[in-house]
Amino acid sequence: MAYQIDYIETLPALFSDALKKNAEMVAFYVKKDNEWQGYTYRAIRDLVEKTAMGLDALGVKTGDRIAIQSENRPEWVITDFACAHFGYVTATIYPTLVEKQVEYILNDSDAKVVFASSFDDVKKILSVRDKLHHLKHIIVFDNVEFSDPNILNFQEFLKIGSEHKTKVDFTLESRGAERTKDDLWTIIYTSGTTGMPKGVMLTQFNISTNIQAAQATLHFKSGCRWLSFLPLSHSLERVGIHMAFWIGSTIYFAEGILKVPDNLKEAKPHYLVSVPRLYEKIYAKVLDNIAQSSPLKQKIFYWANNIGSDVAQKYIQKDLKPGGFLGFKYRLATKLVLSKIMDAFGGHFIFGISGGAPLSKTIGEFFAAAGIVILEGFGLTETTPVTNVTLRNNIKFGKVGPTMPDIEMKIADDGEVLFRGPNIMKGYWKQEAATKEVIDEDGWLHSGDIGTVDEDGYLQITDRKKNIIVTSGGKNIAPFQIETGLSKSRYIDQIVVLGDRRNYLTAAIVPAQEAVELWAKASGISYSSWDELRDRPEVYALIEKDIQTLQTEFARYEQVKKFFFPPEPFTIDGGELTPSMKIKRKVVEEKYKKEIDSLYS
Repeated sequence: MAYQIDYIETLPALFSDALKKNAEMVAFYVKKDNEWQGYTYRAIRDLVEKTAMGLDALGVKTGDRIAIQSENRPEWVITDFACAHFGYVTATIYPTLVEKQVEYILNDSDAKVVFASSFDDVKKILSVRDKLHHLKHIIVFDNVEFSDPNILNFQEFLKIGSEHKTKVDFTLESRGAERTKDDLWTIIYTSGTTGMPKGVMLTQFNISTNIQAAQATLHFKSGCRWLSFLPLSHSLERVGIHMAFWIGSTIYFAEGILKVPDNLKEAKPHYLVSVPRLYEKIYAKVLDNIAQSSPLKQKIFYWANNIGSDVAQKYIQKDLKPGGFLGFKYRLATKLVLSKIMDAFGGHFIFGISGGAPLSKTIGEFFAAAGIVILEGFGLTETTPVTNVTLRNNIKFGKVGPTMPDIEMKIADDGEVLFRGPNIMKGYWKQEAATKEVIDEDGWLHSGDIGTVDEDGYLQITDRKKNIIVTSGGKNIAPFQIETGLSKSRYIDQIVVLGDRRNYLTAAIVPAQEAVELWAKASGISYSSWDELRDRPEVYALIEKDIQTLQTEFARYEQVKKFFFPPEPFTIDGGELTPSMKIKRKVVEEKYKKEIDSLYS
């Protein structure tokens, strides 16, 4: 097949290309002992080779599976590169997964070696070790020691690799040159909203083409800083890391999700890959701060925001700069107000990518007004993952852009979005029947998403096909659109719209604790605990009022009539969220069946 781009076909070839251009540049920064420690591209190359040699010394063969269970850190990416060069197939494990899920992935992938981050991660593996059929070695990134000879810390493991290197007649580069485009690169286990995850098989060509197509579309600048905080087990972050490395960037690894606001100010990134949740939290924080400000400061803020919105619609969405009197007012608004929002991102932001879930139109417009450009992307793990992304010179809030080069898209008769191209997965690991269910005979991958396409090829996802609610009156309703609309309320943190086979819609709503507490303080409402405040009728009335205002644009059958507050937020540990932060609708329905039924009694 003839492609629009002359692709470099494998990850090792991309790695070699990056090394030639950027050997002495700092590739990674990680904080140790409260200091940012840097690794140059050359240093990374040497660590990658020692890691690959270490695995070879342990008897790992081409095609064997190597699991990685860790938070984001340089060793994660080093191990990933090492496996890609020697033809070992990585299997990803979210560090938040419980023992049963870890056991499932290690057994399903037949992993011979697992790299774990910390002592606690190793303990999780050891708790199910007697049930693991293929695992032989555990390598722990942290400098901890075990009496078991089959458990090594990373430094001990690297020494084995260094010694082995002196005994063999091949190098990192010679092994990397053996890789072909069709080699299996990784098995990424989808978090899944129901049941155990499926292993998505991606090839060297899948990852390589997606990296290059994204760069051809978005034109990231080399020599810039990135902040990494989405889990590397998530396909979007992983492709983002490899792309940033290839184009010549410096990547800061965040200390953890709670430290991202601090790390943004320290790393001062030019680019950021995120899910909408980060942008939503910063947005809510800004509005909460304004709500507590004096009337004069509020007036100045909303004046500046209106100026910014005008500039965003007329200029920023087209990647242009305002001139004339509007340009003067925008510079003044930026100096007085909008620059403070930019400072929350470190002050050097060029643009961010949002993926994994739809970004609210309100959020996109708000940040664009402050000069924080967020480009929305779309894709699935099965598509490596990016298929569509908003173009910098034609931003349409609420929509993702057209497909990237060499990716085809069409809408089926039932509204499902289909894709075909070099980014489509090889299939599901050990699940031929499941593969045939999503990839048809003509090579089209059925995404499971319902969407529409406008005259410019911009895709708008309306919902997941399996999430469509059919009311007892026969109305088909896409709950995502309603959830997105109601999430504009600063008092709503999480929401699940319900009502399948019922006569009207209801919702499970987790109130935004900080915003509600600030409102209670301003309203003179006293309380002794969050649980007490949340259950006050005044809070229900507060959120009910917001819902009534926000859903006036919906048809009557699309409006939420009643709702309840779960006692706890939806979490991964609670079972309501996947590791990629998607809500498991069925789990919510089952867990709160009694509360939901009461809304219809």
